[in-house]
Amino acid sequence: MEDIQQSEFIFYLPLIAAYTGACLTSYFFFRRFKLILNEEVIRPKNANMELVLTVIAVAAIFAIGRIYDAGYLLSSKNNPLVWIINNLIIYSPILILIAIRGHSLSTVWISPQKWHIKIISGLLSSIIALVIFSVLRSEWYRWAEVLDKSLSLKSLSNFAAVFLEGVAIAFLFVRLKWASNLKVALFIPAILFAFAHVPGMLADNDPWWHILLMSSVTGAITILVLYTCNKLRDIIWIGLVHYFLDVAINSF
Repeated sequence: MEDIQQSEFIFYLPLIAAYTGACLTSYFFFRRFKLILNEEVIRPKNANMELVLTVIAVAAIFAIGRIYDAGYLLSSKNNPLVWIINNLIIYSPILILIAIRGHSLSTVWISPQKWHIKIISGLLSSIIALVIFSVLRSEWYRWAEVLDKSLSLKSLSNFAAVFLEGVAIAFLFVRLKWASNLKVALFIPAILFAFAHVPGMLADNDPWWHILLMSSVTGAITILVLYTCNKLRDIIWIGLVHYFLDVAINSF
């Protein structure tokens, strides 16, 4: 499969359009089938303490990730199951903190309510996103290839990592909103994501315009997705969309 992660605007425009199409599709789907939870997540009285604990948990995730990179977690040796277990270990600080603080999974936008319809919504949104992405790139010929790779065991083993990343973002967003407001909760993750790849791009001697473009697009997509997830109070759909688009752009 060709490497399509290019340093060209022709890559970023279809990606923005694909995520926009997915967000709109899920929004209308959730409204049509009344999937949006009626109750808001209750803001705790000690919101600032929750945010401090959240920062500690996120720092722990990065630390465990570094431990994994150093080869000190379970040795996967291309074993999909072990790779999934390692991801559960990496993101375990979030699950541990949620359990200790007695929070429900609704505080990371996960609810069993009509979960099967939410999966259908995610799959439909993924199809819309893939159609938009492939049409704008004139790559209809890759459909079979992308679908085949999406259903392969090697790719499916990465779904846990993709979904847990979404859980981590929801975890941070909700608690930032508790301690501040919607704008702050939107822009801090967007800034973090926008600059996450800057060190790597600088190390690769990427031109300044590419670094600026990549950062702007990443930040814009983050705000769009977070705003939609906040409205829908669900991450199941975006987990599926994120996974299929990652396969389409050869992220793994």
